[in-house]
Amino acid sequence: MASAAIYSLFIINKSGGLIYYKDYGSAGRTDTNDSLRLASLWHSMHAISQQLSPTHGCEGIDLLQAHNFDLHCFQSLTVSSHFSAARS
Repeated sequence: MASAAIYSLFIINKSGGLIYYKDYGSAGRTDTNDSLRLASLWHSMHAISQQLSPTHGCEGIDLLQAHNFDLHCFQSLTVSSHFSAARS
C-alpha cells in the first residue's frame, strides 16, 4: 500500500466561504485568490451534485480522482466542508 501525501487542505463554511487553507507542498502552490476561487467552485459543484444525483439521500461529491491527485471531501456535522488534495 502506497503512502498518501496531502498537498493542501481547505475548510469551507456552509455558504461557500473559505475559512482555512493550508498548502503542504511546494509544487503547484496557489495564491490567495486562486484558493478562494477553488473553494467557491468546489462548494458549488458539491451543492449541485446533491441536487442532481439520481440516488435519494446523496450527500454530494466524496471523491474526485484525477491522474495526478485525488480530491477528498468530508462534510462535518457543523455543515462546514473539509476537502484535501492528496497524491493518488
